[in-house]
Amino acid sequence: MNINLIEALEQLEEEKKIPKFEVIDALEKALKVAYKKAFGDEENVEIKIDNLTGEIEIYKLYDVVESAEEVEDDKVQIPYDVARKSEHLIKPGDTFRKKVNVKKFNRIAAQIAKQVLIQKIRELEKDSLFNQYREMVGTVVTAEVMREVSGGYEVRVGKMDIILPNDRMVPGESFSHGQLVKIYVEQVEKNSRGTYLRVDRNSVHFVEQLMKNEVPELATGIMEIKAIAREAGVRTKMALVSHNPQVDPIGACIGENGVRISSVVRELNGEKVDVFEWSFDISTVIKNSLAPASVIEVEILDEENKISRIWVPPTQLSLAIGKGGQNARLAAKLTGWKIDIKPILE
Repeated sequence: MNINLIEALEQLEEEKKIPKFEVIDALEKALKVAYKKAFGDEENVEIKIDNLTGEIEIYKLYDVVESAEEVEDDKVQIPYDVARKSEHLIKPGDTFRKKVNVKKFNRIAAQIAKQVLIQKIRELEKDSLFNQYREMVGTVVTAEVMREVSGGYEVRVGKMDIILPNDRMVPGESFSHGQLVKIYVEQVEKNSRGTYLRVDRNSVHFVEQLMKNEVPELATGIMEIKAIAREAGVRTKMALVSHNPQVDPIGACIGENGVRISSVVRELNGEKVDVFEWSFDISTVIKNSLAPASVIEVEILDEENKISRIWVPPTQLSLAIGKGGQNARLAAKLTGWKIDIKPILE
């Protein structure tokens, strides 16, 4: 052990973000285990590594007793008069540390220590990697597409390759090698194989974070997304509220010349994004949620079971329902109300 060890540990800390003191602690424990395998008295040995020089020191530990007559086991006890020759201030009841010749630490024991240390470094590296990626949970990150695999795509986030499954992508989308795509990090898990990221592009959280990245007022809390519903690849509806009366939530989301909302729509490959202002009046929310259709009247049929009837002009019926019923379906999902759409007949 020497200064080269410390330099190596400092490089390890810089490259893999593994704290030097943790590796030194792991190494001390590994050496202690190896010492027991070689000499059989782990419990009575102390091993210290100088964090500046890398030098290793091994001490055999003894309990100091009054006299030689009180020594019951000379492997763990030492008379006071003997210990005092090395440490003048020591007294009965103290622990006496006797330095052990490092050369006694044979090659087999050193090899055992090396293997234990390698394992510990792997564990620490896994922990360090897990902690790094755990900070990404709930955010949108950029990933590089590596290749198409069975059931999805292998993408690279930082230095980690993960799978973006087909069922977590927008239906029908495909990528090419080297393409940069944004993904939402839903969860970071750690198992025996290491760190694993659960990611997607088809959840409402993906759209929420894209909006927060484009709209500072959402990121800072000046504005809030009160409700959101999505059919990935088709349409997203979003109800917004502003906590500052001087900030228009719709205008802030759209941005000057539509630049903010356009950026989100581009990332969603043209998926429509409807934004409207939230209201504590449920009739207003239901009415707004059916945009772009014009609603004449909202009739609350059963407040307890959340059932409503919506009246629209005949020309607006198909627009209110939407292709395949998706507009009405999203409005119901966003509001939590059953919506029965009827035309007003002249």
